Amino acid sequence: MKNLLLSPWVIVLVCALLTTLTDTLGTLWWEKKQTILLISTLLLAPIAFLSFGYVGSHLGLARASSLTNSLIVVGPILVGVLFRQELQQLSFMQRIGIGLIVSGIAILTLFRTPNVSSGL
Repeated sequence: MKNLLLSPWVIVLVCALLTTLTDTLGTLWWEKKQTILLISTLLLAPIAFLSFGYVGSHLGLARASSLTNSLIVVGPILVGVLFRQELQQLSFMQRIGIGLIVSGIAILTLFRTPNVSSGL
């Protein structure tokens, strides 16, 4: 029986969430200079990096990179737009680009091929 918590698709989301959190904490640290924010950022970054490696080893580097890196871009954008009210700072073309990123994630997820479990 497979462990669903170690499913590459779950780890894709974990990787994206960890990286989004790390990016957000890093931004907050530069704004507030609180030591706890810096320590949290430094502790979370390696975990996000290793989770990406796990995904890459199961989905292949190209698909893992496109999925996780796209989600890593979308996550902080959503934090900026929803929690920091930065939508007004985005141009029309930037909004279209965000839409294309989300569309790309949907295409990669919906039209996936069987898992690649072999290495290089």
